[in-house]
Amino acid sequence: MTFQRLIALFTLFMVSVQGWKAPWFCHGEDCPQFSVVHRYEGFEERFYNASHWITVDVATTSKEDVMKALWKLLSYTEGENEEKENINLPWPSFVSVEGDGDEKHGSVSWSVPVGTHLPKPDDATIRETDMPPVTVYVRSFGGWASETNGRENLEKLKESIEAAGKSFVPDRFVVAGYDTPLRLFYRHNEIWVFAD
Repeated sequence: MTFQRLIALFTLFMVSVQGWKAPWFCHGEDCPQFSVVHRYEGFEERFYNASHWITVDVATTSKEDVMKALWKLLSYTEGENEEKENINLPWPSFVSVEGDGDEKHGSVSWSVPVGTHLPKPDDATIRETDMPPVTVYVRSFGGWASETNGRENLEKLKESIEAAGKSFVPDRFVVAGYDTPLRLFYRHNEIWVFAD
């Protein structure tokens, strides 16, 4: 990492988040806070502040396993917890994928805004996780996220990152969906690849 890059990341980390204005695709929700470090052809480099999540691990990243995990998180927020309390958690939902070839596994997570009280889940597979401050490369795409368009956008993102001369973690990525199933138009999805 160059000295200039280190200073830039330190500066971004030290900037107060009080004046942060969420982008349109957060739809007025308290989504994870970030700064755009640089815009490249086909992707953005972003620095994300530390954030808190509720997470369910998945053995595979099949549509069935991901949907089961999302339903567990939804049920938790709708009262399947020890306090029988409804919890308003914003989108995005994150599907984190690790591994290569057929050996992929991962997790499904929802962002937890600062100051949110989280009662203990009834389902022991739901856990709280923290994402440390991190730099990611992000490609955005519209419509309904699927395994096919997710894979296509991941490949395009990797090609763009390589063309820009950047290095990245090759066997880890995130698919972020910012819209509930009820939103039919102006949907926003992202593929994240982690800076190396």
